[in-house]
Amino acid sequence: MKNTDHLIDIIGKIIVIILIGLFTFIGIAHIVTDKKNIGSSKTQRPAVQTKTITVSTIEIQPQAINRTIKLNGEVASKTEVNLYPHTGGTVSRLLIDEGNRVYKGDIIAYIDPSKPGSAYALSPVTATVGGTIISNPVNVGDTVTINTCIATVGSLTNLEIHVNVSEKYSSYLKQGLSAFISTVSEPDKITEATVTSISPVVDKTSRTLDVTLTPKKQTNMLKPGMFASVELIIQQENNTLVIPKGALKEFNDGYTVFCVTEDNTAVRVPVTIGLQNDTHIQITSGINIGDIVITAGSVTDGAPVRIAETISAI
Repeated sequence: MKNTDHLIDIIGKIIVIILIGLFTFIGIAHIVTDKKNIGSSKTQRPAVQTKTITVSTIEIQPQAINRTIKLNGEVASKTEVNLYPHTGGTVSRLLIDEGNRVYKGDIIAYIDPSKPGSAYALSPVTATVGGTIISNPVNVGDTVTINTCIATVGSLTNLEIHVNVSEKYSSYLKQGLSAFISTVSEPDKITEATVTSISPVVDKTSRTLDVTLTPKKQTNMLKPGMFASVELIIQQENNTLVIPKGALKEFNDGYTVFCVTEDNTAVRVPVTIGLQNDTHIQITSGINIGDIVITAGSVTDGAPVRIAETISAI
């Protein structure tokens, strides 16, 4: 009986050992399988690739940049002379119209100075200078005095443009500054002019200075009395480095541009700026002649790029 019990005990222990071994084997097999699955999933995951960005660029070359202000002006004759009668009375006859050519001594009108009951008499108004009638503000039948302007005579070829410039720009104003002039009738035609005189005082009402410009060459596009659009150059830098404003970025409280390296990689470059206008800006440090600066294309530092277009001048 004792031998039987002992045998059963041994068999039980063997069964336990076999079960433990079996469970251990199953556990190891699961672990190995999971690792294979993990490894398989890693090898199947696609590799991350950096996208190449297409950009437009400019090759930096020395250029000029202007700072301008836009103004409204009026075209006038330099030699305008107002003609007055020698006596008061009624305008009896007008012998001229605007645009007529007159010569010194020509009679342009007659004034009837007579009063009711007195003898009828006419007093002629003569041109004291030769030129073109720019205006004749009176009509037949008007009553005039010796202080009434009958007509204005001026030159159609010797012209100037008057503009009012805000006092905040007074420190930039000087004789010789250049300007570009256009008119409402021919907005696409541009003529150049030069500042020839600057009022020494500021108008107390408008807070402006009267500035006179003279066209560099005579042109038929300008006529006395015309409204003129004026773009006055108040600052100019020549032989400097210039980029389009869109190429300039703000970064860490400063300014940067992106340049393209020899291996077609975008690199961020800190820069300092100078003179600027509506479209372009001067770079005073950070880039050099020949550098390729990105003007269009959303890039980051170190991104690969492909240049679609490079311009060498603005």
